[in-house]
Amino acid sequence: MNKSIPKKIAMILIIIFIFSIQVKAIGITPGKSTIDFESNKKETVNFKVLNNEKKDMQVVLYVEKSDLSDIVTMYDSLVSLSSSEDSKDFKFDVNLPAQIEEPGTHQIKIIALEIPSTSQGEAFVGATAAVASILEIRVPYPGKYAKINLEVSDAQVGDYVNFIIPISNFGTEKINRAKASIDILGPTNEKIATITTNEIAIDSKDKREVTAQWKADVNPGAYHAVATLTYDDKYARAEKTFYVGNLFIDIINIESTNFQLGQIAKFTITAENKWNDKVNDVYAQVVITDENGNEAGNFKSANVNFESLSKQELTAYWDTEFVKEGTYDAKVILNYQGKTTEKNLKAYITLGSIRFSNLGTGQAVASTGLGKNTILTVLVLILIIINIAWFVYFKRRNKEEKTI
Repeated sequence: MNKSIPKKIAMILIIIFIFSIQVKAIGITPGKSTIDFESNKKETVNFKVLNNEKKDMQVVLYVEKSDLSDIVTMYDSLVSLSSSEDSKDFKFDVNLPAQIEEPGTHQIKIIALEIPSTSQGEAFVGATAAVASILEIRVPYPGKYAKINLEVSDAQVGDYVNFIIPISNFGTEKINRAKASIDILGPTNEKIATITTNEIAIDSKDKREVTAQWKADVNPGAYHAVATLTYDDKYARAEKTFYVGNLFIDIINIESTNFQLGQIAKFTITAENKWNDKVNDVYAQVVITDENGNEAGNFKSANVNFESLSKQELTAYWDTEFVKEGTYDAKVILNYQGKTTEKNLKAYITLGSIRFSNLGTGQAVASTGLGKNTILTVLVLILIIINIAWFVYFKRRNKEEKTI
């Protein structure tokens, strides 16, 4: 194998990790500025470069090359920020041409690039951090031209779902009548309901919104909304998925027929999917402890798939060879899609039977997963390991060269 390949991979990883750490040192605000096109219009835009780590730094300011980059003139190109400065204000001029032929939104990037510092007498090798502020030039479309978004609020069963449709008139003419209809679709794309919004007029280059509500008297689950805006014999469309209620599988029952203490017992756990869509890879875990908190049993079922709004049985087995008669605490846990449903019970065990009590509605618990801090810690540890490996490699290579 080519010995240079591991070195190249290590160097790439080091650069990636250094960049991921340094990228927070510099910032820029606002992230986006917007100018509506007017022939030969001139405008000055202000922005800030942020010194997030409060250190001495030098920053290069420039415009990323594009078809319209020549219309931007920077006031400064190389600037300094001291450790006592949280930020510094800058500006640039925008000189719009007589016309831009292509309608729509054109973007220009203003870049702030941190220059790596150097130690006296030594060259610095490392990654630089760059951030960008986007300048948008909006060129109107001839006539009437609307763009829409669809914003939907999730809700619980029986509550109202709010639909908001922001409308931007990017045309040169006023829209006199704008009104939307919203189709609500179920998990198999069947139409459940159609609702309509209020009607409005929208001036050229203006932005307004229409709204509607729908009472969610439906089963919990995922639904899809398709909005069609009709404006002066033209149409625009947007769609979005939203949720009613919470994904939940309830534990209905647990039993073991033909139970004999000291033998392998078969348990049947009955559960019900309250969600309006299929849920795959569901499994049950049963934990049984004695009065002193000692674990007497811990066993799992095989994975099964639940169809929407359906009941399903899960089967699990417990070897009761060393279990004694008595009263135990039992917990049944369903695991599915990062969530769990838990139910605490009492288990009464005799030589020829096991009976469970206190079966009520299960409690859904969301899994926590890994947090951002944990991920960052792992990345830093990996970086340290790579640096150590890199140091050992260079030390060994220098030793070999001296030997030669």
